Amino acid sequence: MTLRMLEQCMLDAKRAFEEQLFLEGKGYLEEALEEEPIYGKAHNHLGWLYMYHLNDLEKAERHLKLALKYTSNYKEPYIHMATLLFDMGRFEECQVILEQAKLVPGVEKSFLFNEYGRLNEIKGRYRSAIRSYRDAIRWSLNEHEISIVKGNIRRFKNKRWFFMF
Repeated sequence: MTLRMLEQCMLDAKRAFEEQLFLEGKGYLEEALEEEPIYGKAHNHLGWLYMYHLNDLEKAERHLKLALKYTSNYKEPYIHMATLLFDMGRFEECQVILEQAKLVPGVEKSFLFNEYGRLNEIKGRYRSAIRSYRDAIRWSLNEHEISIVKGNIRRFKNKRWFFMF
C-alpha cells in the first residue's frame, strides 16, 4: 500500500469517527495496518478508539505503545498514553512518558504542565502542583484549555484545605 493509500485510510477513519461511526473507522485503520503493520499513526488512532470509545484499555495500551515505537516524533500517542497511564494509576510510568513528550516537536506545553500538576496533586506535592497549573495557564492560548486548568486549580485548593487538618 502506498503512503497515499495509507493517508486515505486515515482520512476515511477520521471522517467515520466524526460521524460517530466508530466500527467503520476501526475497519479503515485495520485495513491500513494489514498492509503496513508499522504505520504508527493508525496504531495511535486505534489506541485512541479503544481508550475513549470501545473501553478496552489493554488494547489501547498495546496500540499506543506501537504508535510510540513506530512514530516517536508524533505527539498524539504521548498525549493519549499519558492520559491512559494516569487514569490507570500508573503514575511513575506517566511521569516517564511526560518526560519523553517534552522532547517531541509540537507537544503543547500547556498539556504537559497540566499533567505534571495532576501528578503532583495526586502525590501530595501541593506547591509543585500549583506551580505546574499556573505554568499550564501561562502556556495555554485556548480558552477551553484554560477553563480545564482553572477547574483543576479549584479542585486542588478544596482538596488542599481538607488535608491540612
